[in-house]
Amino acid sequence: MKIPSRITANFWIIVLASASILGCETEQNIPIDDLYRFDKLTQLQLARPAKLNYFLGIDKEPVPLSVKLFGADGTLITAPQEVVSFYSNNQKLPTSAFTPKTVGTFNIEGRLAGKTSNTVQLKVWNPASLTIRISVINKSTDQFFANGADSVKLQVELLSGTEIIDEDFPLVIYANGKAITSGFATTTQGEYKFTATALGLTSNQVVLKAVAPPSYTIVRLPVIFHEVNKSQLTSASVKALTDGMTKAYRNSLNRANRAKDVSATDLYVEFYPAPTGLDGKTLSSPGLDRVTSSKTSFTQEDTYSDSFNYFWDPVHFINVWVYPNITGDYANSSWAYNPFVTQALSGLTVINKSTKPFLPFGIFLNATHLVNQNTDEILAHEAGHLLGLYHVFAGNGSTFNGCPTSDPDYCPDTKYYNREDYSKSITTSPSERYKRNSCANETYEATNFMDYYYCYNNSFTLEQSKRVRHAVNYGLWLPTPFNGFQNARTSGVLTMVERPADLVYYKPVICDKQ
Repeated sequence: MKIPSRITANFWIIVLASASILGCETEQNIPIDDLYRFDKLTQLQLARPAKLNYFLGIDKEPVPLSVKLFGADGTLITAPQEVVSFYSNNQKLPTSAFTPKTVGTFNIEGRLAGKTSNTVQLKVWNPASLTIRISVINKSTDQFFANGADSVKLQVELLSGTEIIDEDFPLVIYANGKAITSGFATTTQGEYKFTATALGLTSNQVVLKAVAPPSYTIVRLPVIFHEVNKSQLTSASVKALTDGMTKAYRNSLNRANRAKDVSATDLYVEFYPAPTGLDGKTLSSPGLDRVTSSKTSFTQEDTYSDSFNYFWDPVHFINVWVYPNITGDYANSSWAYNPFVTQALSGLTVINKSTKPFLPFGIFLNATHLVNQNTDEILAHEAGHLLGLYHVFAGNGSTFNGCPTSDPDYCPDTKYYNREDYSKSITTSPSERYKRNSCANETYEATNFMDYYYCYNNSFTLEQSKRVRHAVNYGLWLPTPFNGFQNARTSGVLTMVERPADLVYYKPVICDKQ
């Protein structure tokens, strides 16, 4: 049959049109690199997944993977993740996700346009091959106090052999079979067994005893203020200062009426103005010895030597030298010494009990701290050094050491922090000045007497009380029963401490105040 030429022409038009359409589709099959212009790509940055450790049978969701693309000038190149190929141990993944199926270590990379990203290492574990370990991280003995405040802090670690797996995982901690948090305190005395469960595993067991809180014999320490070249102090002010020190050590000083530390406790130490002098006679102004120095201004080292002119026997007195016109680096500082002991305690030096004082063991109070200051709080701080306490941060004066690797005051119930970082932001709003961020990244208000300004100064803690009692029991050159002192001596002639012929300078614990 003959086909009309008109129909034939139409047929070729359709064929040509179809070919034209197919041709357009072929032209759109542009290589994807050219389409997104990945010739400009210089770097792929593979994002770190939320977890780097996965547990078979527990973690069942695929691990989403993503990269950022950057050009030579550092600008971000926008592109869908689908254009990137992801690899696990050089094996291409079917999607932009990794699904853990077998135990092992997997090196994940992203690749595009001849460029390879950084590598992220994922580990997949079989929980049955792991162990968990529970331990107490804030106690050096197997006891804690049943006072509702002495908290036991517990740490749970996941291990493969001896390797600690650094990953968060769901766990439950138990005390005598009852679920608790990672911190535990009680008012009930007795034995407590701590365990933990996680990933279908059960930990070892840690046993501690909750015992009655300590109740020490009260120790009363006489104080003599040697006021150099000044007459600012009076009988009344000396009494007020020692009364304030006593309140601090008996856990009742709280001027700001702020919440105390949860471990705040009574130290059972009291201070009072010395009633008698070296000659055994009653002082006209109890606790006050006004003296004159030929010097009118003093460097910190000047006071070291000069104080021997008024150094009363420290077995019978807490000596407080009050110096005016202090110059140099410590013009705004007071200072004191840590004790020497006959029985070892972390941070203190052990010497023989018969050793005579070879440095001016006492408190050096800057006379400027008698004006517009809570001077009793300053004295409580300095007396803390005499009784074995350190600062609750690593540092001395205006020299700070950041966050140390070990507890700077040897008291696990006191938080410590980076004083240098804090000092850089000390001009923030007043309400923020009393806040600290601990080296363990805990935010809290400063309340400890062994801190610096700005601090509410209302707490000594249980662990600090132990150190103070150790100094009371074994510290030299203190008016304590250990050194033969009897409270309220009213007669008998004493002497001043003789300046050693070969006097050697020992740097004290310097404390800046504001």
